Amino acid sequence: MKIAREDEGVNDVVRRLPAAPARRSMADRIRDFRDEGFVGRAEHRRAFAAALRGEPDAARVLLIHGPGGIGKSALLRRLADDAEAAGRSVVRVDGEYVMASTAAFAERAGAVYEVSRPVLLVDGFEHCQVLETWLREDFLMTVPEDTVVVVAARQRPQPHWTLDPGWRHLVRAIALEPLAQEEATALLGERGVPSALHTAVNGFAGGHPLALCLAAETAAKGTPFDDPAWEPGPDVIQTLLARLIDRVPSASHEYGLRVCGRVRHVTMDLLRTGLAEHEAVVVFEWLRGLPYLERGEHGLVAHELVRDVLDASFQWRDPAAYDELHLRLWRHLGERAQATSGNPAAAILELNYLNRYGEQGRKDSSDALDTEELFEREYAPEARDDVLRLAREDQGDECARLVAYWLDRQPEAFSVYCRARDMEPVAFFAWLRLYPETDELTGDPAVAAVGEYLEGTGGTQPGDNVGIARFMVPAPVPDRPTTGTKLRVERISAEIMQRAGLVVTFHVMSGADAMVPKLASFDYRLFRSVPELGEGDWGVFVHDWRAMPQSAYRERPLPVFDPDFRAVTDESTRSSMSKEDFAEAVKQVLGDWHDDDAVDANPLVRVHGDAAALREAVLAAVDALSEDARRIKHQRAVQTTYLERATTQEGAAARLGIPFGTYRRYLRLGLHQVCDILWNRRSAGGG
Repeated sequence: MKIAREDEGVNDVVRRLPAAPARRSMADRIRDFRDEGFVGRAEHRRAFAAALRGEPDAARVLLIHGPGGIGKSALLRRLADDAEAAGRSVVRVDGEYVMASTAAFAERAGAVYEVSRPVLLVDGFEHCQVLETWLREDFLMTVPEDTVVVVAARQRPQPHWTLDPGWRHLVRAIALEPLAQEEATALLGERGVPSALHTAVNGFAGGHPLALCLAAETAAKGTPFDDPAWEPGPDVIQTLLARLIDRVPSASHEYGLRVCGRVRHVTMDLLRTGLAEHEAVVVFEWLRGLPYLERGEHGLVAHELVRDVLDASFQWRDPAAYDELHLRLWRHLGERAQATSGNPAAAILELNYLNRYGEQGRKDSSDALDTEELFEREYAPEARDDVLRLAREDQGDECARLVAYWLDRQPEAFSVYCRARDMEPVAFFAWLRLYPETDELTGDPAVAAVGEYLEGTGGTQPGDNVGIARFMVPAPVPDRPTTGTKLRVERISAEIMQRAGLVVTFHVMSGADAMVPKLASFDYRLFRSVPELGEGDWGVFVHDWRAMPQSAYRERPLPVFDPDFRAVTDESTRSSMSKEDFAEAVKQVLGDWHDDDAVDANPLVRVHGDAAALREAVLAAVDALSEDARRIKHQRAVQTTYLERATTQEGAAARLGIPFGTYRRYLRLGLHQVCDILWNRRSAGGG
């Protein structure tokens, strides 16, 4: 018997919207299948349909938010189909490609000014959340009045949307919730899960759409969802993927999943970095059929949560193969970025994504950035006074004079970084592009040093050019990463990859002596100091692409994966323990927490150096659980049982005021999570 769904009525409403008749295409066929497979979200589709009709009380801007995997992207695809069925022109923006650049956002969203009755859909806005104030106060103020806007993000929208007396009449914030029982049942039925398993599978997935899709795939492979060990928990995605990874058909298929975890878009050429042609074809087709991969702008795209789990899983399973894959992909994408055919800009975006890891293999985290959130704007003449003020405040009058000199000559070289919350300019950067055969290399002591280097190395040929990272304001500080530094590095990487005829690149830096070891790891050497630039130990660093061309540069180990660093890490922080033995040792530490002699004898002491460091690492892992609201109850169970005064498990349950069975489940999950945190930090070289 067919299950009646609430969204069937919404489909009827959408179909009644005025639309011009047109000959059916393959896209119409695909839309039909999407319509059949989409469940739930009826209320949200009604709100969107009201906006499409232009009803007076309808919100024109829908701000959808919810955790990863809750179905935001699926809903946006459904809304896109609804809009196109109503004859509207859909403009899509993916926040993963925009990041912190207003220019990139405006370029991707610019079609709203050119098409009739536009609908702007922004997915993955959490990746460019720093643009939220700019989006509200700047960009959306200029779009056509009949534009309907939907923005999907993980974070809640700023309160300013509804506090502003103008915006609050146009905006509606929508928090996506898990699917209801009947909706989850419909989804599982659509994916071929036997009805006898629906209750058990949804009990495990908790109505979470991505978890339901993964659970459906897992159920199809015979997973016993009636096994008591398969209980709902916050690590449902990781648990399901681990089961699926263990059951891949071959090593070639596993290689495909490894690539999925490292890059944003999986393409045939990336699979060919480790597979023969016929294997790559088979694996690509297999990947295309997986429920957690979809067709993206430049290839197959795994859900972000899936990417993170795959990447972390393969890193601890086989660190050596993980590093080798990174280098293969780095080299291949570097070649693509410099190719004259194809899509080099897409390759550069993939390179930036591939290098989303900081030094020593640690993932970049906003918590580690020593500054406020910033976004990038192209320089405009009205920003001149702000740029000169920043230069004067940070580096003095001489710096401001030289900035003015280059603003008059190469204003396009400057990028301005604004504070996210109020759009105030707080930093800037200039990447000068000079052609020595025609451009003047005087007027700036730093550029005079560039001319001196070129003259001493045989000069240049017509058409040759040099790139100079000239102004970094505020000046960078070694070993203290900032958002501004990250954005500058991405800009420099793109400039180096894309520009033909580049023969030498230079960095003009203050605190030059302190920067020597840092820049040496990227093969930049200090050419000479430049005292004329004033106090601050200024110097010019150089990399000559004539001596080490791009092809050779890509073959060298990246600083993140420096073999010398890894060798030291391996000797000092890794033992031969399996993951299972490691977990047992962690549990033993917790069980012996109030016995100093027993902790001193724990095998993990030799991993961390001494018992005090081991205790500190365990405490940090337990505290980390409280950073996720879903894990707080697990953290309390571990804390009460082991770290507070000694007690029995029954006593701990009584102190927490929860049933003993519930307490045991919380404790088991908490122990598992603490062990995973410590193992992952150990595998990443973090102790």
